[in-house]
Amino acid sequence: MQPEGTPIKTLLWRTFTPAIVVLAIGLGALVYTRLYDSILDGFSRKLVTTSALTGALIDPADHDFLIQAAKVRAPAESVEAMGPYLRNVQPMRRIRRELQLTYLYSQVLGGTKDVIYVLDATEGDEHSAIGSEDELTAETRTGLRRATADGSIYVSPIEFQEQWGLLKTAAAPVRDRQGRIVATAGADVNISVIEVATQNALLVSALIGVVSLLASALVTLQIVRHVAQPIEALKSEALRIAAGDRAPPAETAAPKEVRHLRVSIAELAGHLIASMRTAWSETLAHDRARNVAVLEAALGPAEPVVLLGGKGGRIVWRPADDGLDARLERRAMSGLAERFAADRKLAARWPVLAVAQHGTVAEEAAA
Repeated sequence: MQPEGTPIKTLLWRTFTPAIVVLAIGLGALVYTRLYDSILDGFSRKLVTTSALTGALIDPADHDFLIQAAKVRAPAESVEAMGPYLRNVQPMRRIRRELQLTYLYSQVLGGTKDVIYVLDATEGDEHSAIGSEDELTAETRTGLRRATADGSIYVSPIEFQEQWGLLKTAAAPVRDRQGRIVATAGADVNISVIEVATQNALLVSALIGVVSLLASALVTLQIVRHVAQPIEALKSEALRIAAGDRAPPAETAAPKEVRHLRVSIAELAGHLIASMRTAWSETLAHDRARNVAVLEAALGPAEPVVLLGGKGGRIVWRPADDGLDARLERRAMSGLAERFAADRKLAARWPVLAVAQHGTVAEEAAA
């Protein structure tokens, strides 16, 4: 038996589902990429603005004094308790809290490492005391030197710093009393802050992907309903007609091609039913003639049958003709004669039992 094949609904879903999934994933990925770029750009703008503002707010005279104190390794606690330090670091602390930055500080190139910290708005365990030094990545070190040389604002990519972890940094120039660039004001944001915003962007992207997936699925469902269902309904009608049902295909809403096919099936059904009727009549006639011939050959001619016999006479069935009915009745009378011969009581009731329809039963005198 040949397999029926794949239903058209399944074929349509197999065709559209990959496209729907690819569309949803692509749209979600596009939205996520755009949002992620926007997030990074937003953080970059915030860091650039904050570092530039911090560099402009730092008092040059106070900062020159603090740079000298940092370079000579003056006692950090004593210097940080002095007015020049507090006057500049307190506004920086407010800015850091309001803008939710990880670090906000000023630094100068030099020392035994890469930079010496001067002002640091961070409080607590992560606070860098004045005069403490730090090593930078090669890219950040190059960016700070460029900012010190030409006054540009450096913005780093997200990079790993051994002491501070993953950071995104911006550094703006800080000038002395003569207007020369002597340091940089740095603003950092930890990757965890960016990750929170990124996770929100990912959630939005996922929601957009799900919505687009549902919308595409609804569109596909409508296509399946308007295309697949009429075709499947027409298929059922064709199978019903092929099974012998004479009713024409039902009229339902369908595309133009399906309606034309329905008309063709209706015409074909009419021809098919007419052919079936003709073939059925011919088959019946042929079978009847064949069966009659077989029976006539098996039964033999319709000859008289002696039902009972004795000295005083006999009871004889004689056929009316030599037709099939008479031959069948002869077979029945022969069986009845055998029963009469075996049971005399039954033979006494022959007038009731030996009733002929295609012949006659009569008493005849003995010859």
